[in-house]
Amino acid sequence: MAPVSQLQRSTNGKPNLVVLHPGRSISGYPFNIAKYRESYHDFFRLAQKKSAVFYVRTGASRYLGNGVFSHGYQFTGDKLVPYRHPIAAAVMYNKARFPHNSGAMWQIVNPWKLYGITYDKFGCYQLLKQYMKPTYRVTSRKTFVRSLQKIKTAWVVWKPVFGSEGRGIKIGPKSLIRRRIKRYDGLLQEFIDTSDGVPGVCKGLHDMRILLMNGRIVQSYVRQPRKGSYLANVAQGGRMLEIRKNQIPRRARAIAQRIDERFFNYFGPRIYAIDFGFERGKPYLFEINPQPGLPYRQWPLYYRAWHHELLNTLLSSIR
Repeated sequence: MAPVSQLQRSTNGKPNLVVLHPGRSISGYPFNIAKYRESYHDFFRLAQKKSAVFYVRTGASRYLGNGVFSHGYQFTGDKLVPYRHPIAAAVMYNKARFPHNSGAMWQIVNPWKLYGITYDKFGCYQLLKQYMKPTYRVTSRKTFVRSLQKIKTAWVVWKPVFGSEGRGIKIGPKSLIRRRIKRYDGLLQEFIDTSDGVPGVCKGLHDMRILLMNGRIVQSYVRQPRKGSYLANVAQGGRMLEIRKNQIPRRARAIAQRIDERFFNYFGPRIYAIDFGFERGKPYLFEINPQPGLPYRQWPLYYRAWHHELLNTLLSSIR
């Protein structure tokens, strides 16, 4: 396509901010969930004070290259309305695992290379293994049996190599996992016993999330599983408790800062969450999520600050 000028990446003197989601329908996820729809619209209202806000479904709009989409929606008059002209981004908020990195005149947050290292759970382990329990890549029944023998804990965790929201994860005694696994393509990991809770925060099974934007801690909360489950993800029925930044245990905060120092060198502008589990007071990294969901209005501790930090992170990345 023809070159796109910096002027074309703005509308009425404001830089074009493009929010990307997968799918084709404007009413699909996340807008089919009222709490998410409210949060996005609150963010759009804030963002339009400093930018021109556009919304694109990557399955409906053609990508023309160079940060430009064939059409989409513009947030105007307090609602999203069809925009049937090319949209040239100054910055994109990538919620679609859009397989591109930033260009010379436009920025994408998060870039594809960040998705590549975090969505691949074994790749993430290889990068950050000093903060994690031993993890083994399984590709056959032979490697499954060999890896199971290496694990020192009585219980083990089975994970898909790619995935989110706790889907495909199995936790239990070695004998149970051996019977339940039919397809030998995934990860085996030593079990983290989180039953003692987070020091000074909560008791019992949990995971704790620290969400960072360009190295700044923007939100933290603890999720605890429903009775009878070991999966704390809200999507799996877990309960969420927001915690203040000064409640985050010092050791977990230090690990988060060291991880972000590495990510700054690799990725530049970045938005992601780090999930920890504490075993006898020591934090272990569960995984890194490059697509943390926007907060609900019902989570008041960080709601407004989250939106402001998101806007600042996106606009500060513009070249």
